[in-house]
Amino acid sequence: MKKTFSLFALSLLVCFATFAQVSMTSNTQIGTIGKMKVEKFNKLNAKGTAMVTAITPTAAALSTSDNSLLMQVAMGGQKQLAISQAALSKVTDPQAKLLAQAEVEEQTTIAAKLREIAAAKGVTLPATTDATTQTSLSQINSLSGAALDAFYVAESGIKGHQELETTMTTVKKTAEDPALKALAKATLPVILVHLKTSQEVQASMNATGSSASR
Repeated sequence: MKKTFSLFALSLLVCFATFAQVSMTSNTQIGTIGKMKVEKFNKLNAKGTAMVTAITPTAAALSTSDNSLLMQVAMGGQKQLAISQAALSKVTDPQAKLLAQAEVEEQTTIAAKLREIAAAKGVTLPATTDATTQTSLSQINSLSGAALDAFYVAESGIKGHQELETTMTTVKKTAEDPALKALAKATLPVILVHLKTSQEVQASMNATGSSASR
């Protein structure tokens, strides 16, 4: 009986040790993303999330132009969220995976705030993603390995953030509603860092691919 218990206890210790090792490996797998320290990248994302969460919309009706901007922000965010969710479990490059995870967390927070703004204003947000998003999702589903990593970084990391930058810059400059302006202020710095980081990740991938092909 004692021998059986000892073996059982030993097995548990081995399991816990293995779990701890896996967790530690996962958390310390990469120290940088692009040229930025992962710790700094995570802090920036957390700051942006806190700023978005703190936004309190009013019940004041949106102007026609602000309503149009709200819809553009919602559609852009839906695209980024859908693509990143689809890619997260499939990408293999650690940097691409961290980009996808950060994007899912960011866009989930923004989507919740957009729903809050829409409810306060009495407007309805788009319920489904558009055709371009569906095309991107089909490509993600058909790709794997390095090809998928490269596609995700290019499509969401770079192109997606370029589109978000354009939209949120317009919001910052032209929106009248305080909540929309606050949303632009909270998200633009994160968008710009994600864009720059994605470009650096893409350059790193391309350099690695060129070296491997020699």
